[in-house]
This record gives sequence, structure tokens and C-alpha cells, in this order.
Amino acid sequence: MDSYRIVDVDCQCGQHLFEYAKGGRGRLIKCFLDQIRRDEISVVNAAVGAHPVCPSCGSEVGYVRMIYGRPALKLNQGTVQKVVT
Repeated sequence: MDSYRIVDVDCQCGQHLFEYAKGGRGRLIKCFLDQIRRDEISVVNAAVGAHPVCPSCGSEVGYVRMIYGRPALKLNQGTVQKVVT
């Protein structure tokens, strides 16, 4: 089984969005909804096709779509930043 590390996902404005259990190395491009912890923007319950926004600045975080048969948030790279914890 893969090992996961917890990363904080924040908006560029500094608003905390959620914690994510990231597997593997590299950039954070997509977040599977079942691996999101401490969800601040209610993306876990979002429907496919939804476009969650930052509650602080209103920037679009990404969009929810099916990836490998699982619902995932495809991130807008200029909007979010990750902080390894």
C-alpha cells in the first residue's frame, strides 16, 4: 500500500482550503475527494462539474470531474499553493 503525506492546500490569498493525503511525488495537480481531510470549502460533497471557490477571495479553485473512475478536484495551478506538513 502506498504511503501518504498530509499537505495543506491554501489559496494564494492565504485562506486554508483543505488538508489532502497525497501519495507519490511531484506537483499537486488533482485531489481525489475521498483523500481530502478537514474540508473548509465543502468540496467533498460537490457534484461532478462543480467549480468550488475560495470563501475569502472568490477565486475558482478548480473543477470536480471523474478521473480513473473516482471523483477528483482538478486544481487551477495559479490559484492554490500546497504546504507540506
